[in-house]
Amino acid sequence: MLSSLGGGGLLDFASAYTLQARAQAMHDRWIFMRANGIPDEDLAALESEWAASQSSTVVGAAGIFWVPGGAETIGRWQTESDAIWSRDLTQFRSGALLAAQGLHTALGEETYAQRKSRLDAITSASTPLDFATLRNDWNLEARLVPIDRRIALAAAGVAGQADQATKMGIRSDPAADLLARAGAYGQLGPLDRMAHAELLTRNVQTLHKDLQGRIDAATVTQQNFQHTSDESSIASLYGIDTSGFDARIASDRIQYAAALTPAQFNAVTADLQQVSAAADHQIYVVLSQTHIVAGVPLIYQDHPLSCEEAATSMALAHQGVNVSQDQILGEIGADLRSMYVDPSGRVRWGNPYETFVGNVNGSESNYTGFGTYYPPLVRVAKAHGATVLAYGSMSAATIYARVIAGHPVVAFATWDWRWHPRRDYLSFDGQWIPWIGPVYASHVYTVVGVSPSQVLVNDPIRGQYWISKGAFEAGYSDFNEAIVFA
Repeated sequence: MLSSLGGGGLLDFASAYTLQARAQAMHDRWIFMRANGIPDEDLAALESEWAASQSSTVVGAAGIFWVPGGAETIGRWQTESDAIWSRDLTQFRSGALLAAQGLHTALGEETYAQRKSRLDAITSASTPLDFATLRNDWNLEARLVPIDRRIALAAAGVAGQADQATKMGIRSDPAADLLARAGAYGQLGPLDRMAHAELLTRNVQTLHKDLQGRIDAATVTQQNFQHTSDESSIASLYGIDTSGFDARIASDRIQYAAALTPAQFNAVTADLQQVSAAADHQIYVVLSQTHIVAGVPLIYQDHPLSCEEAATSMALAHQGVNVSQDQILGEIGADLRSMYVDPSGRVRWGNPYETFVGNVNGSESNYTGFGTYYPPLVRVAKAHGATVLAYGSMSAATIYARVIAGHPVVAFATWDWRWHPRRDYLSFDGQWIPWIGPVYASHVYTVVGVSPSQVLVNDPIRGQYWISKGAFEAGYSDFNEAIVFA
């Protein structure tokens, strides 16, 4: 449609409006391009031209579209827009590829599926914004790799400490809550992880240091619990009333379980050390005194080899159980089979842990008789209702403690109170038997007293006498076996 303008010429309304519509569509495209990742500065020149074109309009269309050259302007805008889109698309795609490679380098070892997922994302991307988003996410992920690893490593350390704390019976809070936060952190996106990383790292590191301090202090406290409990047990063996000690230890255990700081554990440790020192002092007091168990008769043995039966009769009499040596022998029984030497040169004989070996009227030196050890004697004593507090392997110090507490002890030692090399033999049923014969003889005593330097024994052959602790321990060390009676 043509129209006259003041008699000065003709205007082509149809062409002008068409060009204006094309220009508006182009401007809308620029909006789309910016929304899809094209930077504002890349479109700034075109936007400036657009603004200038729209500054002067004639009947709803820009002035430049009423004169020749308007179509060429829009064509140029189209060409430049296409070039900007293509250039930026290539540039941002390259950036995404570089970011993918950078993330792969940062991660180090990763699965094929992980790498393929990124390649698939690049293949699916179609706009500069898509590629820019991938680039930014992957660059951020690469930055987060060492941060995430530090957090994971620290969290694993806290988890290990929490497990150790549980085994030690101490509190680890707030480890559970913090580990839950660390687990949730791993599920967050890159931006959220970056926002939370610094605080979480600081919290985990602080708790790690705190828990280590607790564990170190609690370890010392546990050692003191063991030492103090041992001291109390030893004191009890000496007949010392340990109820006060045990009550404080029990109270300390409650405080230990509730403690949250090294200072609280140290306070428990200090109290335990006081308890241990008090128990040790009381033990020292009783050890510095002479103690004799009253009510233990001296009984001489009736047969050449019935020393252990005589010693047992003495100890049983202390608690009002009167059993003769022959009665004990009868209930024990005897293995009267003769010894022999097997092809390997080993002495084979009966088992004194099961019965009496040989003839009670025989001799150890000529292999006609030996004796019995503690199990058959304990069996007979219990059968007669006697109270046996302990038996088997025990130290000389334990014997002293039991005697101080008022308990007679049947001890297996040597005849001459000296240590002798063992010449163990193999029983018929295949058990190695402690033995110093046939040259040296063993003997059994009832220990009834102890002083700071000596031990009082009832010897079924030589009577009652004191012997030095050094001699007692030398003779006892060949066997280290005894029976403690009530």
